Amino acid sequence: MSSNSNPNERETVNVQIERLLDEREYAAITGRSIASVRRDRLLGQGCPFVKLNFLVKYRPSDVRAYIASNVRGTQAEARKSGGAEPRQ
Repeated sequence: MSSNSNPNERETVNVQIERLLDEREYAAITGRSIASVRRDRLLGQGCPFVKLNFLVKYRPSDVRAYIASNVRGTQAEARKSGGAEPRQ
């Protein structure tokens, strides 16, 4: 803001908002049924979600992070835990 502008004026910020996924898209990406996705939400498990009134949505960044946090059996996991690398 310039020094002579009104302090009550708001600056326009150009923010890119990612498109949210619905539960069907999330279920398809993760290869799970919609019932399993709903059960996880009910039990407070699984991927974080956004509740917009009656709509349930998932941020793609949360889905990517959730998938990445559930990777098992990789060399990276062995290094992270301080274990020996698996033999090939």
